[in-house]
Amino acid sequence: MHRFILVFFLFTLHSFSQDFSSVKEKVNAYKGISTSEKLALQLKKDFKSNENKIKALYYWLTNNIRYDLEEFYNPNREKVTVFRYQTLEERERKIKAMNDKIIKETLLRRRAVCEGYARTFADVCTLLNIENEVITGYVRASINYINKPLEQPNHAWNAVKLNNKWIYIDATWGAGFEFNGKWLKKFNPYFYNIPNKKYFKTHLPEKSVWRLRVGNIDKQKFYEQPILSNDFLSTNIELSENIKGVLRKDSNNKIQFNLKNIESEEIFIGFLGISTAFTPAIEPIKNNEISVSIEVPDNVRECFLLINRQVAVQFLVE
Repeated sequence: MHRFILVFFLFTLHSFSQDFSSVKEKVNAYKGISTSEKLALQLKKDFKSNENKIKALYYWLTNNIRYDLEEFYNPNREKVTVFRYQTLEERERKIKAMNDKIIKETLLRRRAVCEGYARTFADVCTLLNIENEVITGYVRASINYINKPLEQPNHAWNAVKLNNKWIYIDATWGAGFEFNGKWLKKFNPYFYNIPNKKYFKTHLPEKSVWRLRVGNIDKQKFYEQPILSNDFLSTNIELSENIKGVLRKDSNNKIQFNLKNIESEEIFIGFLGISTAFTPAIEPIKNNEISVSIEVPDNVRECFLLINRQVAVQFLVE
């Protein structure tokens, strides 16, 4: 069994994603944008199609707003805001005032958690007269979420209607990621128009109406899935259908799963707590599908698939 010293690289797999070349040059020249109104006016001036306006908005937000890790880890952040109202009109005014404050702080401080990205995105869309909704729901970015459904939503993103079709956009995840306790800025085009067939791999809307527009999956099954990296999702490579996040060892202490659309990629398996990764047994099945199997070392509870020496999928092992 071949092995190599396990080092994590921050390069990407070959990916297939949206092309932003038509908007980058103009958006990179924007100066002094501090309100939704200014941003909307600039987008109207520079782009004729709604699609390019939305692409440019996504590109601007992901490149100019940093994720606020300090606010995310603030222990008081999850406290529910309570206010009194006597009429529905008063309720709507107070909700709008709270959202306006979030948007203002996002654009002035150039920092936000997910709600700041989503509310600002929605506000600019509305100013552009483009139909949109803020979606609240669930995301899974860590192996700690496997088989552990949250009771309350933990994320917000956007739905935008373009050409009579809803597309789903997550500017927060498109802006970068946390690595070793620090926020790393990294533009990711995958989360502009998330593919419907992969939507439930990472995102689950709280409201059923927003699930049914794509397909359907219940919360328990959503949380049973393995954790897929953003770069893996951007490729054509797929896990076999119905593979779960917990891999069961067979009588020979081995785990096994299938991969589709593999070409010449380098494949290794790593285990948490072991500094080397190993070459698994690979068996061709049909077309571009292969079976991957490996014996699990003693006392291992987590493993990960590496493609081209980058973590692609994370599993628990039992």
